[in-house]
Amino acid sequence: MYKLANRRSLYNAAALQAELTGLQQHGSSHHDFNHNLESAKRNAQIVIVGGGLAGLSAAKHLLLNGFHSTLVLEATERYGGRINSKRFGDTFCELGAKWVNINGSHDSMYELLRNAEGLTKQLKQPSPVIYVHTVGDGKQDQQSKVPTGMVEQIDTLFRDLCRGFKVRDKVKSGGDLHSLDNVMAYFQSESDKLIASSFKQPGEQAIAREIFQSLFKDFSSILGCCLEYVNIQHVTSCPLEQEAHPIYVPTGLDNAVNALTHDLNKQQLQTGKPVGQIQWKTPSDTQFVGCLDGSLYSADHIICTLPLGVLKNFSGILFKPMLPLEKLQAIKNLGFGNPVKIYLSYKRPISRWLKSNLRPLCPLQQASPSPAIEGTDANLKRSWTRQIVEISQLPSSQHVLEVRVGGGYYDEIEKLPDAMLLEQFTMLLRKCLCNQNVPYPQAMLRSNWNSSACFLGGRPYFSVDSSARDVQSLAAPLGDAAPTLLFAGDATAMHGFGTIDGARSSGIREAQRIIDFYNMKHSV
Repeated sequence: MYKLANRRSLYNAAALQAELTGLQQHGSSHHDFNHNLESAKRNAQIVIVGGGLAGLSAAKHLLLNGFHSTLVLEATERYGGRINSKRFGDTFCELGAKWVNINGSHDSMYELLRNAEGLTKQLKQPSPVIYVHTVGDGKQDQQSKVPTGMVEQIDTLFRDLCRGFKVRDKVKSGGDLHSLDNVMAYFQSESDKLIASSFKQPGEQAIAREIFQSLFKDFSSILGCCLEYVNIQHVTSCPLEQEAHPIYVPTGLDNAVNALTHDLNKQQLQTGKPVGQIQWKTPSDTQFVGCLDGSLYSADHIICTLPLGVLKNFSGILFKPMLPLEKLQAIKNLGFGNPVKIYLSYKRPISRWLKSNLRPLCPLQQASPSPAIEGTDANLKRSWTRQIVEISQLPSSQHVLEVRVGGGYYDEIEKLPDAMLLEQFTMLLRKCLCNQNVPYPQAMLRSNWNSSACFLGGRPYFSVDSSARDVQSLAAPLGDAAPTLLFAGDATAMHGFGTIDGARSSGIREAQRIIDFYNMKHSV
């Protein structure tokens, strides 16, 4: 159906307008009018590049609205994008997105989950977290737990910072603008003031700084990048507000993707189809998508949902003709991180030695990696564990730990040999628990988004060189009379930027753009 050689003639904008005029002049019935619209929808060939959440949501929306000649091309053998659930140990682990915020929007993941029949969903329950500051040589460690009241107070203060505390006042007054150069500068400047005003004892101030540093790493772990690279606009335009009780799927979040693929047959959703060329504008008005296996697919509309990392590396050669300069600049300006997730499985129940989630505190002079030595092997071996944010037991497991990493070294940590990572982590865990009998894991599972050729990174963010305007430029459709080349994905959505909700809503947004294009050519 989609082979270029068998391409069927479709209505373009001029033809539709001419037909509309002719029908009105000859007094054709409203029934014939609707018949022509439905015929145009059925015949419109739409190719969606990428079988992630944005692409699948676009396809589902188009099919529901009568566009039956819709095709999704996925480069890998697995659809779902950065929703990637793996069976590991006695549970399912999420290498990508994990939590779903409760959201009343019709385009949200929550609505998709809520309508999925037979899918077990649970609310995340609060888990006790202990901040631990250890001292000693590892043989006679002493564990120092931070008072709960102090942690709660600092957590409240930090949430204010994440909401852009006093940023707008700073801009209006023009004072201390240096602290707004990037998110880390802002966090550091404002936290210093809060610590000075809230804690009077030098010992308390030192611990408070370490807690703040841990929370900075927590923020960083979500984006997968050093906060020195993040524009302060990321905080003010798309604040990271974590739900108190988000939803998770014990049997794997990728179950929710099945609801999007249920009505797609094997011809409409094709995996193992990496795209090598997108011809989106030709003199003969013949668009097509070419795959690396030599197959060609003609298209009247192309929705590109490629990850930002792939666009950064290949946009210069992938699109024919080349994308407009403004769009290329937006791709260059926006940042993308590489969140690292590590899961460890133990033979015996971990509750024997782990009673609560742990957050290790590190001496401040070694808390942040130095860019000058970040890539050196010796420094990496010594300090990657200092970037660990939290060690936690998965809620649906008795045998699996999740390790979240923030602050830096994401790409390097992803490449660390398994044996080195396990050795360094076990040493840290024994130190935190003051227990030299903590066993080594029997297996490990970890993410590899940065080294995956079909992703080349993870979540997008506002870099210091980018702004909301770049998101709008990336999302803008291309084409003269019709939206020929459209863009979707979490990097194209201002509301929900960098999230699964943003990815899903962006796919529906571009599908609706095509639907509106056909509907606007017909009137009652």
